[in-house]
Amino acid sequence: MKSEAMNCSRGGDFPLLDLDSYSPCYHIRQLAATYSPVCGLAMLNPGWTHIQRQLKTESVLLIGKKGRALIEDGGLPFEISEGKMLLLPAGHIHRGLEKAEKPLSYWWFHFYQCQEVDDELRIFLPKRIYEEELPLIFSSEGSRADIVKDGIILPQSMEIKNFDLIGNLCGEALQAFSSGPGSNLAFNNAVEKILLELGRQFEEKMLDSGRSGKSNPLVKKILESLEDELSNPNASVKFLADQLGLNADYLGRVFKEEMNLSLGHYISRRRVELACSRLRESNGNMEEIARDCGFGSRRQFFEVFRQLTGKTPASYRADSAYLGINAL
Repeated sequence: MKSEAMNCSRGGDFPLLDLDSYSPCYHIRQLAATYSPVCGLAMLNPGWTHIQRQLKTESVLLIGKKGRALIEDGGLPFEISEGKMLLLPAGHIHRGLEKAEKPLSYWWFHFYQCQEVDDELRIFLPKRIYEEELPLIFSSEGSRADIVKDGIILPQSMEIKNFDLIGNLCGEALQAFSSGPGSNLAFNNAVEKILLELGRQFEEKMLDSGRSGKSNPLVKKILESLEDELSNPNASVKFLADQLGLNADYLGRVFKEEMNLSLGHYISRRRVELACSRLRESNGNMEEIARDCGFGSRRQFFEVFRQLTGKTPASYRADSAYLGINAL
């Protein structure tokens, strides 16, 4: 444990914890038995600060959407900001450290895992994984499978790698929650999907760091180039290959070997993920969104979007018109 993370002064500026320096990790067990009693999209004005409280059986997951706030949990300071997740484990006391200086918004989900064991309901609280255990867990395929076979490992704070995907999953969860009591199963499953994807991203990060740079640097260049050109309708496999001075067949083969899906499919998926965010969070018309997300035409946008989501863009926007505002 790093002393600077634990010896935080109660006055003045709080040093922020970062995943790369120190962040406690937790094993979320029995993930398939996830229940979420309540959720929302907090939209808060300057001057807001989180109340102090302790939830005995429910953990809280925060996904930063806009702005920044400091929250203390278990005596440690954390930042909730755009593109970051923060886990507030059950049993911890958490509170705001300072008033928000600018408008702030984040998705929030209360959740717990519960199973019937010997005719009694048992709640599985997040189990602390200590820093020295992580290299052992993620260096051995066998030990990792044994520990996380019924759940995931999450750091308390993490930069989200694919924020569009997580944002879309949060939108789907709030949509299911707002549909009423009959959608409880769909809502709980949606929250489970968010936790599962965050756990997958953390595992990928840990495995990448354990490979000591052995992952293919060409794939990293492809991903970086694509993000820069995502709104460009000409950004195809051939376009990216030309940019990198490589043969298109070779580029596609290397990408598929590393990512387990074709580059063309990945491009379509990233464009649809971006479009989902625009449909939820803007009033742009379909032509504007199609153009901004790199689709060559409105027709192509509709066809690819429906193929990957099972919905038309218009129906997705209508289904996502939720209001889940709460200041916690």
